[in-house]
Amino acid sequence: MTLPDIRPFTLDQFAVLAGTDKASTHHGYTAIYERYLEPLRQGPITLLELGWGGHEDPEKGGASAVMWRSYFPNARIAVVEIEPKTNHIDGVDLHEGSQADPEFLAGLNDLYGGFDVIIDDASHLSSLTIRSWEILYPFLRPGGLYFCEDVHMAYHSHFYGDDEANPDPDGRTTTGKPTAMQYLRRLADEVQYHGPSDLELFPKRYWLGYSLESVHFYYNLAVIRKAQ
Repeated sequence: MTLPDIRPFTLDQFAVLAGTDKASTHHGYTAIYERYLEPLRQGPITLLELGWGGHEDPEKGGASAVMWRSYFPNARIAVVEIEPKTNHIDGVDLHEGSQADPEFLAGLNDLYGGFDVIIDDASHLSSLTIRSWEILYPFLRPGGLYFCEDVHMAYHSHFYGDDEANPDPDGRTTTGKPTAMQYLRRLADEVQYHGPSDLELFPKRYWLGYSLESVHFYYNLAVIRKAQ
């Protein structure tokens, strides 16, 4: 006689069932996500994801929202999407707006009172990825996690244009601004700032103003934890 397996589903099992490309059957992000998010699984967290998916089709997308809703039973789940969508999901708040609109995002912060987890799976354009981080960082709670997906876009000028990407990891875009990966790599320096004195390890005059505990890079995914 064997007992039934009553262990809770893993994030990847929910991902496969929901059909999101975050699953092991595609990008394989779920194994990384679960390392960071499993301790928060039963908590009353607030999660914000940028990007509903499905491109311009109003009836498509939302697969990752289904996964998050299933994995976090006690969480508030909010998703931002610039395209109009009709396939709403019970227990998920869908907000139509731009990932780079400061007034719109500030309104979401007022509504939810800050976020424990923020996931950028939206445009995959360097300029918008960077702008979203700049706007949303103050709304990320201390100790909160910020995930940036599909950072391959920083190198794919063939798909995203020379003003958004550069196959040279050290080469700027034609606008003179950094690619998303260059910007994220620069954030790794922010981890070293721990004091106001120029005698500290990382002098204040070079500090961008982000208090960060860690910046981790994986294949096609960056994970940033805000300092407590």
